[in-house]
Amino acid sequence: MNSYRVDNKALKKILVDKNIKTTQKLSDISGVNRNTCAKVLDDKIFPSSDVMARLATALHLDSKEAGKIFFSENLRNA
Repeated sequence: MNSYRVDNKALKKILVDKNIKTTQKLSDISGVNRNTCAKVLDDKIFPSSDVMARLATALHLDSKEAGKIFFSENLRNA
């Protein structure tokens, strides 16, 4: 299993801060399928590098912010 996970709380806070209220809106601005966005936000899947890059670009995350969000340690599998 993956040793990293998405920090969903931090990602959702960024969505709130940027007034992105729906997964459809996130999908529209990022070009990532709506179902994929929902699964990432619900911690059902770990995103591919392409999905991470699209989301980071759409949300204007710098590499440090993106790294903290998409490569949070998965302490359940440590």
